[in-house]
Amino acid sequence: MDFGKARVEKELARILHNYHRVSVEDIPNIDLYMDQVTTFMEERLRHVNRDPREEKIMTKTMINNYVKNRVLLSPVRKKYGRDHVLLLIMIYYFKSILSIGDIQKLIAPVMDRYAVPTSREADQRGREGSLTMAEIYNEIFAGVEDQLPQIGEDCRRHIAIAEKSFAHVPEKDRVRLQRFNLICQLSADVYAKKLLIERLLDEEPQPEPEKKRKL
Repeated sequence: MDFGKARVEKELARILHNYHRVSVEDIPNIDLYMDQVTTFMEERLRHVNRDPREEKIMTKTMINNYVKNRVLLSPVRKKYGRDHVLLLIMIYYFKSILSIGDIQKLIAPVMDRYAVPTSREADQRGREGSLTMAEIYNEIFAGVEDQLPQIGEDCRRHIAIAEKSFAHVPEKDRVRLQRFNLICQLSADVYAKKLLIERLLDEEPQPEPEKKRKL
């Protein structure tokens, strides 16, 4: 009896298989109302949610908070363009490991320079040859997808380490301790990478505070 290695590896394979970008072409080429945005996010990212029946991918309150905290562009006449959706997809992945302050520090400079609030403006930027959020999104996620085989190998290495651990203890305790060890191995990997992300964010130049207008 092992700690469920076959089941763990099967779950890993499922996760890696489902880890794919939402295609830019699948995002409606029109501006959307809030309900349409949350529905789109739910349909496209539900498969990566821990408990799709209980947890929402993105709620109205979340989106309003992102706008308030300058993590997301303000809507135009209560509508959201393609760049809003692209930013929200990236925010979804960031929010499980980064604070709202760190996400703002990461996204705001890119958003301010490259994102536009309407789908029409996004199309116009593309026709003019300017770098668009869609191009940035595609290049980033292409790089992530290229790394998936290596990520899988790293996870299998942790599984192998856990499988060989606690060989000297009784079987009942060994199974529990091997699973505990695997989670610790994976957590250490995530923790080290999270620290590196935080150090990189700490090195980001801070925007100058806005001067108060004289009355």
